Amino acid sequence: MRMSVVIKNDEIIVKGIATHNKAQNIIMDLREFIETKDRQINIFFEGAPGPYGEGLCLRIRLIGKPLDNTDVVTLKKFFELRGGSVEVGEKSI
Repeated sequence: MRMSVVIKNDEIIVKGIATHNKAQNIIMDLREFIETKDRQINIFFEGAPGPYGEGLCLRIRLIGKPLDNTDVVTLKKFFELRGGSVEVGEKSI
């Protein structure tokens, strides 16, 4: 199962996370990066892990300052190093 990520200015969507432990590690690392820049995050969980599910989906909403280009590039590299395919999108509606 390959993780796929969509990064927008005010939202990050991560799909295809195989286990709860991987989701927890991603959240802890993202929280360190995002919340140090005067932002808060809300995290929504969807889906089911394991061999019969399509994996967990994390929908991370940013509260406060939106992501700038440097943040987007950094997050893209963060997920690519973890084996994810990354798409950069426009601002959410």
